[in-house]
Amino acid sequence: MVQGVDRIQRDIADVRERMTESARANASQEENVFASGEQVLRALANQPQVREGGLGCPRSLADALKGLAYFTNIARVDAQGNVICAAVMPPQTQRNVASQQWWRPAARETGFFITPETFSPVAGRDVLRGVLPMHTVNGAFDGAILLAFDVSWLDRLLHQRPLPPNAVLAVFDPAGMMVAASNQARAEAIFSRRPKAPQQEQLFSVDAFGRSWTDAIVPISSRGISVGFARPNGDLFSGTYIHVATDLLLPVFMFALASAAIWIATGRLITRWLDYLRRIAVAYGRGHYGVRPTALAAAPTEFKALGETISGMAGAIEDRDRRLRAALEQKSAMIKETHHRVKNNLQIVMSLLSLQAGKLRDPAAQQALRQAQFRVNALALVHRILYENDDLSAIDLKKLIEDLARQMHGAAGRAARDLKLKFDLVPRVVSSDMAVPLTLFVVEALNNAFRHAYPPESRGVVRLSLSPTGDGKLRLAVEDDGMGLNVPESETGIGSRLIQAFARQVGGTPSVRQREPAGTVVELIFNDPENSGSDPSNWAAANQSDAVHAQHAAQ
Repeated sequence: MVQGVDRIQRDIADVRERMTESARANASQEENVFASGEQVLRALANQPQVREGGLGCPRSLADALKGLAYFTNIARVDAQGNVICAAVMPPQTQRNVASQQWWRPAARETGFFITPETFSPVAGRDVLRGVLPMHTVNGAFDGAILLAFDVSWLDRLLHQRPLPPNAVLAVFDPAGMMVAASNQARAEAIFSRRPKAPQQEQLFSVDAFGRSWTDAIVPISSRGISVGFARPNGDLFSGTYIHVATDLLLPVFMFALASAAIWIATGRLITRWLDYLRRIAVAYGRGHYGVRPTALAAAPTEFKALGETISGMAGAIEDRDRRLRAALEQKSAMIKETHHRVKNNLQIVMSLLSLQAGKLRDPAAQQALRQAQFRVNALALVHRILYENDDLSAIDLKKLIEDLARQMHGAAGRAARDLKLKFDLVPRVVSSDMAVPLTLFVVEALNNAFRHAYPPESRGVVRLSLSPTGDGKLRLAVEDDGMGLNVPESETGIGSRLIQAFARQVGGTPSVRQREPAGTVVELIFNDPENSGSDPSNWAAANQSDAVHAQHAAQ
């Protein structure tokens, strides 16, 4: 442990030293650029025509600028800040620099320095200005020579620089603003704590882009420019991690090796057989009761006894499941037969009602028997679908409503001959306890539409829709475009009372209202079986008595 801690401390000191050296080495090209600019200005300062700003000054400055791709302009400024000559003369409004922040300190400076980044109207891009103050023989301030460094060239230098993987290099002006970087986005986040014009190298640790980074900020000579160099700690300390792992994990490895030897020894006697029994238990849990633990013949006596006990339990469970499946198949067959017989009996009842209606001369009595025939027909349709369905607890509500509506439309005869049916039903599967009251609800609503909504020989459209309301409920609606709602009859008629009863059976809320611009809407809002945790059969059982009372009242 002590060796590991000492190794970490030594490696951290070594990394700091290497980061500083790397920053200085990578800053060499930038330092050469600024040093060459200083040499150019000092050479020009020794030329009389430049010092005096005479007629030959612009040509001397222009000649000095030729072939120097890093620089965009050179200018001679007098003691009042006026540009008296330049390689490229700036606009008239830009020919005085006395108002700029760096000008007053320039009068006190004796050596070359760099100003913060600024926009050059002559070059049309950002530049750094190199300033060489000039003085008379008596030591009075005599203006300066300015040199504009092209920032875009610095950025190209950084992007062309071969750097270690994941390393980031950036250049900062005296104000601490980043003027160029090998990776702009990473540099902005990593060098967030950069100082202004640092006098000596500084190291920081930051977290960025899901990593920890170490960055070194190194000043370039005394010109105010600094260079930042950063690398992920994972790359810097990879050797440290290996050394520490070796020092700290070797005892752990020895302990693990001893534990492995113990585990191998015990595994052949205990773990191997426990795992085998676990696989047998998983097979039994998935219903494969025919599997037998034959491999336990070579196991210790205790595991043999346990395997025989588990095998006996599996045989007993397999026998019980066989009996349960047989009983379930018999029950399903009986239920199907019951539905089949109920359907046949309901068809007989329909035939009897049809015969009786044909013998009656009273139209009201005939109409009453036809309504009863419609309702019996709906029940027969439900039982037919139940008989044809393999899963008696799952009824296709969409298919049920469509079949029922078409059958009623065909049976309505002359009253619905010129009416069309349109469907807009979402697929839903419901239990038989829920399907029956929903079907009877549709029967009553369609019966009212066929009988009362349209004058004789009228054309119209009856729409049946089933759609979610967005709050875990479904809306079942029968809409016509006929004459509209007769309020007294809608509130007191037998159909209305039956609709109320069927709605209670599914725990829903019915309503009958006027449809705009014409017609009637009969709708039922009830819980969506796909979203409701309750069992629809419970709703039917809870409200069955209400429906029975309503039907007795209707009779």
